[in-house]
Amino acid sequence: MRNDPAWISYSLNQEHFTDLDTTPDEDEDESKRAQVFSGPVPHNASDPENADFLIATQLAKLSVADREKVYNDVHGIPDDCVEETPELIHNSLWGLQHEIDILPDKKAYNIAERLNPKYTHDREFRLAFLRCEKFDCQKAALRFVRHFQMKLDLFGHDKLAKDITQDDLDMDTMDCLYSSSGRFLNAYDTRGRVINMQVQIRKAYKTDTILRKAFYNFMTACRRGVDIQRRGFVNVSIHPGDEIKGTSAENADLYWKLPKLNEGVPMCLSAVHLCYTTKGAWEGRLAVAKTALSKENQVRCRAHCGPILKCFEELRGHGIDPSCIPVNNKGEITDLVKDRKVIEQQRRQERLKYPTHSSIAVPFCEDVLLGKGTPFQIHHGNKKLQQFVADRLKKYERAQKGTKKAVAHEIIAVVRSNGGLFLKQDGNWWVPVTDDVSLLKVGALFRYLRLKSGTK
Repeated sequence: MRNDPAWISYSLNQEHFTDLDTTPDEDEDESKRAQVFSGPVPHNASDPENADFLIATQLAKLSVADREKVYNDVHGIPDDCVEETPELIHNSLWGLQHEIDILPDKKAYNIAERLNPKYTHDREFRLAFLRCEKFDCQKAALRFVRHFQMKLDLFGHDKLAKDITQDDLDMDTMDCLYSSSGRFLNAYDTRGRVINMQVQIRKAYKTDTILRKAFYNFMTACRRGVDIQRRGFVNVSIHPGDEIKGTSAENADLYWKLPKLNEGVPMCLSAVHLCYTTKGAWEGRLAVAKTALSKENQVRCRAHCGPILKCFEELRGHGIDPSCIPVNNKGEITDLVKDRKVIEQQRRQERLKYPTHSSIAVPFCEDVLLGKGTPFQIHHGNKKLQQFVADRLKKYERAQKGTKKAVAHEIIAVVRSNGGLFLKQDGNWWVPVTDDVSLLKVGALFRYLRLKSGTK
């Protein structure tokens, strides 16, 4: 294992410790820059004719074999994955580290390595990027360092060298996540690629809010398994109606930056389908999105204009079953309740897998909130706690004085097994309390229910 780069503890030079300036140098090769969000939006990016010209130009440059591959990618025609032999994996991990070392712009990666080298050299984490690029070490290295630059831009230094969970998201980002307007479905095309659905809804979110939510969704989907890392995903973007006012589409900056996210996550974008109902309202914004795509993805972009059901039927011809897309003929999302349960289950699993955060912006439904007043009493986790206590009241009353605490500990364990925490408010944040404080809360509930029931 000592020869595996994932297990080597690399020495860091002084630059890694002191150079926290992540601004790219002026003379760096644009194609190798880690920072992809900062580039200026071309003045003609919103011109549909210009976007179509770019795509046509890229298509004209392709060889016959490459054109056939693009056609297969767009239409969901099955393709073979790279056979992962132990030798290929070993050599590719070494090759990846070599390519990272020679990249000129990797300051965010260097910071992450300083903070947590175990995280940056995790074998499975690195393999996800290699699989995404079909074990092309040079491409995987650039994607890898861009990943950390994006993470730094969106979440800051504190979260750079760790997996992002829902407990890391602020209130606006959590609201955006629960809107269900952008997510990976539990559905796949005929090639086995997971479907990433984006639906424009009548609510406006800031660009960074949507980018943080999308980044979280990408990394959560990537952890579903290696098949997703190998096969990648297809993007289905749905833009209903003829009005962009009052939606996130008012901000053209979003349509430039969101496609750039694909260049720094360990999932390969294989096809893009843009569905819109009215040309006048959406063509300009979608032209920006087309222009923002990488050259490899521009040729894999297809537009579908017309009523929602017509667009969906066209998707069928591209290997996507319309019945798996939870959107009706008005462009409305139809499975909000179901998706909410999926998001809650994700958070429950994250709570059980990762260390407890020192502070949280948005409590989980299973959390117990310490405080007085109706908002605390009606919180789902508080109501569940009261039921747990009520169910064990007789057991608590029969217990000897020295064993009553064990009953209370049992309840705390049940709350935690469901992913819940005992939280108190501290300004705009919620912070976990100690076991002793949790015991006081449970004990107070036992006394309250005993008095309420008239038990002495």
